[in-house]
Amino acid sequence: MNSRAARGAAAVETALSMLVIIPVFLYALFLDDLLRHALDAQESALSTVWDYTVQDYAANPTNGEKFAGFDLVQGYARQMYCDHESGIDSFDNNAPRECQETIESEVHHQEVVAHACWLNPGSQQVQCTLNEKGAVGAYNVSMHQSFMDAYGKGGIIRCSARIGVQNYLLQRSVFAQFAKVDLAKDKQNRASGVHNNAKNGEYQGDPHGVAGNVYLLPWERLSIVTDTWALTKPAEFRPGEFSKEQGDLGERVAHVYKHQENQGFTQMQQEAVHFVDEAIQDELLDQGLKLDGRPAGDDPREASMSIKPFGNGAPEETVTQQGSSRRYFNNEWRDWDRNNNEKTQQARGEGYMGCKPEERC
Repeated sequence: MNSRAARGAAAVETALSMLVIIPVFLYALFLDDLLRHALDAQESALSTVWDYTVQDYAANPTNGEKFAGFDLVQGYARQMYCDHESGIDSFDNNAPRECQETIESEVHHQEVVAHACWLNPGSQQVQCTLNEKGAVGAYNVSMHQSFMDAYGKGGIIRCSARIGVQNYLLQRSVFAQFAKVDLAKDKQNRASGVHNNAKNGEYQGDPHGVAGNVYLLPWERLSIVTDTWALTKPAEFRPGEFSKEQGDLGERVAHVYKHQENQGFTQMQQEAVHFVDEAIQDELLDQGLKLDGRPAGDDPREASMSIKPFGNGAPEETVTQQGSSRRYFNNEWRDWDRNNNEKTQQARGEGYMGCKPEERC
């Protein structure tokens, strides 16, 4: 009698424990899928925003883009992640098959418990914006602003994505005869098609989280600041050379040098012509030294610069002056003071600007 009673008690205890064990086991499977889908949505936003760090900001934008490649980057990202992850990409007729909304295109939906889909209400594939609240680094100075308007094509880039998930395993109420508490959103029928279910989904925010039939995962938001004045092509100019192509360093230097608010330039240009012309009239200078037609290096009204990409040796420029050649460094390699850049190259990995205590540099 005692053993029979013990077996009966064990059976009752097992039955009662199943009320907890079975839902916990099913929810563990469901939460595993949710975590994976959250990482997929995070990957789509994170990888997209970092793709903007390798764009050519010096190139001319086309088709109304804010800068070259701005729309293409997020457009390609949406095609890559239309199936929620980057590992399965099948392109038919130059378009990913996974991006179609038919049942035949649901081959990427292999989960058992929870299916994520961008078609759920409230979801959003990755989208990016540029400078929503004004340009980054604006100083409200017209000369500075004119340069930004002409050459500043970056700024704060923000990318966001949010994905919705539907339940395909959990019953709304487990062991409903014992409790009247809803445990999950409505279970979906796979035969109706994951995409169809998502498009017809209903999301409702409620304290218990079971209203509607869509679980909206948290927003994934990331942002970066890009260099608005970045040049991706090496610049090389000899004294007297002007701009070689639109937007290059020569054009940018001339833009600032000759800007109407550069008071030094506006006050100098007319005076320089007057000074040279008067010296010629007084026969202090030869007639051939008139500023008009002179090389940029001899005409203060034109910007003249020399820069050379760093190679094996220190950059320098040879200029003929008074019948002899003289050498000048054409970058900050030598500043005839501490020569910090030279020290940095010679002591790479040992400190900032060649100084181990940064505050001394």
